[in-house]
Amino acid sequence: MSIWYLTANLRNVIETVIRFKEGDVQARIRNADKTDLAELATTFNQMADTINDNMDKLMAHDKLRQELVSNVSHDLRTPLAIIHGYTETLLIKDKELPESDRKQYLNNINSSTEKLTKLVAQLFEYSKLEAKQIEPQKEPFLISELAMDLYYKYQILAKERSIELKIEMEEGLPLVFADISLVERVIQNLMDNALKFTPEGGTITLMLSHNDSNVECTVKDTGMGISEQDQTYIFERYRKAKPVTKENFGAGLGLAIVKKILDIHNASIKVISKPNHGAAFQFALPVYSNA
Repeated sequence: MSIWYLTANLRNVIETVIRFKEGDVQARIRNADKTDLAELATTFNQMADTINDNMDKLMAHDKLRQELVSNVSHDLRTPLAIIHGYTETLLIKDKELPESDRKQYLNNINSSTEKLTKLVAQLFEYSKLEAKQIEPQKEPFLISELAMDLYYKYQILAKERSIELKIEMEEGLPLVFADISLVERVIQNLMDNALKFTPEGGTITLMLSHNDSNVECTVKDTGMGISEQDQTYIFERYRKAKPVTKENFGAGLGLAIVKKILDIHNASIKVISKPNHGAAFQFALPVYSNA
């Protein structure tokens, strides 16, 4: 009788395994921990759950890859079409075009080429971050010096757009412990984002403050602001502001790259904003003595 009972449990396990093999991915051994083959049955159920989780992740990654191809194709198409159109016009009407038109066409080609180059660079950077191929090389440094360098660099860009750029720093800012080149990339992307959405006559402020454990960096603008609904996904790749305009044209990767870089620093970023009242992006880095 005991042999029959044992083989009955074994038959139940075999039948469930066969069902799973044939495609019933929800097949599980019932009361696995109460059978005479509890260890085998429990292990199978755990393995089946793991396989299902991995399948779900693969499907999600496959969907993301499809979205990536779709979005990249769209974003590449626009500057390529502009370059092709103006180049073709120059070739066909070379001797008929006034010098002023020729110069304008070449400027448009150059502008589209720059956008294309930036887009491709962002794609490579995001792909490396997502594949975890970038490891932060952390070291102590003065973020105040980095902030001043970027402030002077962006002064020129801000003036070209009639935007006032300010910097506010507390005295005695301590060293932070992070990858200086990646932190520079974070602040650059936040500044680029602020420039895109701040109108002429607006203001962008780069602020640094600190407490005993962290130095907080904030990039604040007086632009169009972000709705509460949009704030939930602005750090996802290919999420763009609406409406998309000539000024904010891009792949929607800037803030996604910021999020990825801060993730590998075990840091977070938050946005404080209301529509038509600007936006402020804040993140914190650990003080070196506490790192």
